[in-house]
Amino acid sequence: MSLTRTLRAPKATLAGALLLPALLIALSGCAGSQPSATTPSETSGSEQPAETDENVVTTIGLKFMPKDLTVKVGTTVTWQNGETIGHTVTSGAWGDVNESTGLRGTQTPDGLFDHDLAPKGQEGDTFSYTFDEPGEYSYYCQPHLTMNATVTVEP
Repeated sequence: MSLTRTLRAPKATLAGALLLPALLIALSGCAGSQPSATTPSETSGSEQPAETDENVVTTIGLKFMPKDLTVKVGTTVTWQNGETIGHTVTSGAWGDVNESTGLRGTQTPDGLFDHDLAPKGQEGDTFSYTFDEPGEYSYYCQPHLTMNATVTVEP
């Protein structure tokens, strides 16, 4: 009596097929190959310390932390990349955020600032901007649709 076994190839599931592209998108950096231009009220680099921890926004878990920050006119806010992938800090309107996924549906840059943050630990992993006028300043990371935040500047 001989026993025969039939080996079956594993079947790909829909969840597995969707997981790989989602991981590739999440892990892809958004740092561009060209450095952003800076204006006199902007600075960038990994060597500069932040003014205070209160005025530092860190990218972590594909989010800006804190999401909402309130400062006084003349305050310099520093963004630091806490992840090993690149991000952008792009000023402008964002909206149509899906409540269940957190993904934004729209984004419109306003040109106030648009900086590529290098991965954590690399030159250019911080960016600073001094807010000289009161108002509400929305910003986002261009390719990472869950990264949306606001700085409110008070007199």
